[in-house]
Amino acid sequence: MGYQQEVTMATAEAPSAQPHPTVRITGGPSFQNLQLKSELGAFDVLGHLIVWLLLTLVTFGLALFVFPYYMQRFIISKTFAYDNEGKKVGRLICTIDLASMIGNIILWAIISILTLGIGYLVFMYKITAHCMTHTKVVAVNAL
Repeated sequence: MGYQQEVTMATAEAPSAQPHPTVRITGGPSFQNLQLKSELGAFDVLGHLIVWLLLTLVTFGLALFVFPYYMQRFIISKTFAYDNEGKKVGRLICTIDLASMIGNIILWAIISILTLGIGYLVFMYKITAHCMTHTKVVAVNAL
């Protein structure tokens, strides 16, 4: 049976004067000096866009508040970690789901409406940060 390796950021333990957060790695090979490569294909993107275009039409645009989360998750799920020798050693997995994003969606939908759309620009940055917070690196043999 394979093992699962998770990289966690100990931001609460890191003092504010420290330039880099502490990285704790548990089990398995070291995840230092890895290169991330996306294996997202053009047909993958096209299929994803068609589905979301249809959802946008059916929901009269409300799906656009959920779309950026799922777009980020889709890109992250197609990203792999390679070591210095070019061997695939890990994969990024975004564990975000609708339940964890619904509160943010409601809050930012209200802010976006009140600011006549300007709040949506800030929302885009917050989405990326939220998705990265819910992303972990898993060893390839754990899949």
